[in-house]
Amino acid sequence: MDEFRYKITWRARSHLPGAHRSTQMGSGFEFVGHKTLIDGADPRRLDIRASIRDPFEQWQARVFSQRSAIPVVVIADLSASMTFQGKHDKWVNVCDFARTAAWSTTRNGDLFSFIACDDQVREDLFLPATLRKSAVLDLQDRLALVRPAPRSSAKGLLEAHRWLPQRRSLVFLVSDFHLPLEMIETLLDSLRAHDVIPVVLWDPIENQVPQGRGLLRLQDSETGRHRLIWLRPSVHDRWEQALLEHQQALSRLFAAHGRPPLMIENAFNADEITHYFHAA
Repeated sequence: MDEFRYKITWRARSHLPGAHRSTQMGSGFEFVGHKTLIDGADPRRLDIRASIRDPFEQWQARVFSQRSAIPVVVIADLSASMTFQGKHDKWVNVCDFARTAAWSTTRNGDLFSFIACDDQVREDLFLPATLRKSAVLDLQDRLALVRPAPRSSAKGLLEAHRWLPQRRSLVFLVSDFHLPLEMIETLLDSLRAHDVIPVVLWDPIENQVPQGRGLLRLQDSETGRHRLIWLRPSVHDRWEQALLEHQQALSRLFAAHGRPPLMIENAFNADEITHYFHAA
């Protein structure tokens, strides 16, 4: 099964042993200082030289920080626009990403959780934090039975923060972000206690403005509304400008909340996720 490697720039706070630098003192290998036996230091780590140098003549022991596990959460947008099929099936990419994230997380000794949202948080698809590798199969079976419903929205994303662990988590927010900018900003603000990676799923075709002239019938996949427009050069130019402005506004929003977007514009490739983390 595919796997990607991720890393964090902050220290974990969990007592659960894992692979990440943490604030917890324990049986790790990263030396952080000394502590007196009176203060509860481990006598097995007694440092004779430091004790001799101590002007207060206290017994000193070495203190090390342990490596700890972190919660990793995938929040997936299940609105109708996620069913778009151009060069690639967007929903297949969502399923591939979620399955690979679950496998990569449990293989790394971290806790994995999955939250799916359309008009509301989908309790039937919720996977609470777990270390079980079998969670990959559980998630795969659940996602195989579901597909975003026609005309469904992404309003449930605004409630996703209520389902997150209290401890700081690495959160993959998977969406095409074809949402009002005000909603995206509110969403990111609600997740500010966590380390959020915006995973942007776009297909090359959906960001291409149709060429030529003539009558064009459009349908909003989330509301079902139809609209007729007369495609002409001026409309084409305004359309292109609106796409560009939306992309630039998204980039500014993501930058203001700490993480650049992880773009997936072709078939899912786990190596690209690894590159995202290690190229920073």
